Amino acid sequence: MDRLEFEAELRREGYRVVNSSVKPNLVAPNHCHDFDAKAFVLGGEITITRDNTPSTFRAGQCFEVPTGCMHAEHVGPEGVALLSGRRRNGPLTREAFESDLRREGFEVVHGGQKGGFSEELHAHDFDVRIMVLSGEITVTRDNKAETFQAGDHCEIPAGCQHTTKVGPEGVAYIVGKAYRRASVN
Repeated sequence: MDRLEFEAELRREGYRVVNSSVKPNLVAPNHCHDFDAKAFVLGGEITITRDNTPSTFRAGQCFEVPTGCMHAEHVGPEGVALLSGRRRNGPLTREAFESDLRREGFEVVHGGQKGGFSEELHAHDFDVRIMVLSGEITVTRDNKAETFQAGDHCEIPAGCQHTTKVGPEGVAYIVGKAYRRASVN
C-alpha cells in the first residue's frame, strides 16, 4: 500500500487525516487513546509495544491502535513522520483537541482576533492546527475559502500559502504550532 491508497482508505473508513512528525527518541509510556488510530510511516521509525511485545515500524509500513488499547511508543533516533488517521465515536472536544496537540509535540496557544481582522497571503515555517472556540474565521487555500465556526478545526501545513479573515464578532481559538524536522519528511 502506498501513501495515497492509505489516505483514501482512512477517508473511506471515517478517519480524520493528520500529518505529523515526532521528535527523535520520544518515549510515551503505557497509555491509551480515546480514538482509533491508524498510521503510515513516511520516514524514520517508531516502536509500538502492546502486551509487552514491541513492534518497530519503518517507512512504508502501517500500524493501528484501537480505542482503549494500552500501548507504549518509542520514536527512533531520527524521529518519525507519519500520515495518520483518528476516528472518534463522537465530536472532537476542546480537551481532546488540546491533548492531541500536546501528544504530538505542538506548542499550544489560546488566542483570538477582533472582528474583521484579516491577513494577506502568507505561509508559516511551522505546522498549524486550529480549533475555533467561538466566532468564525475564513481560511483561503488554493483559491478555496472555507469558514470555520465553534467546534470546527483545520490544519495548515508549513509552507501552505493562505489568507485569513475573521468574522464580524471576532474569533477565539486554540492554536497548535510545531516546527518539523526536514530529515524525516
